[in-house]
Amino acid sequence: MRSELELYQNISARLEKHRVELNISKRQLSKATGITPVYIREVLRGERKPSVYILLLLCNAMGLKLSDLFGELEKI
Repeated sequence: MRSELELYQNISARLEKHRVELNISKRQLSKATGITPVYIREVLRGERKPSVYILLLLCNAMGLKLSDLFGELEKI
C-alpha cells in the first residue's frame, strides 16, 4: 500500500505528463478551469492535495477521464 504522499505525487506526475503531451501551458489550463496558475503549479508539483472537484476540472480541461487517471494509478 502506498502512502498518501506517494499517491498524490503519482496523481501529480500523471497530470503533468498529460499536460506536457498535450502541449498545454499552465496558464492555458488555468483559463480553461478557472483555477489560479499558482494553484495549478502546486498541484502539478505534488505540493497540494487537490480535491476530487479540482481533479475533475483539470481532467476535463485536458480531455482526460477521471476514471482513466485513477485507473492508471491502480497499475502502479
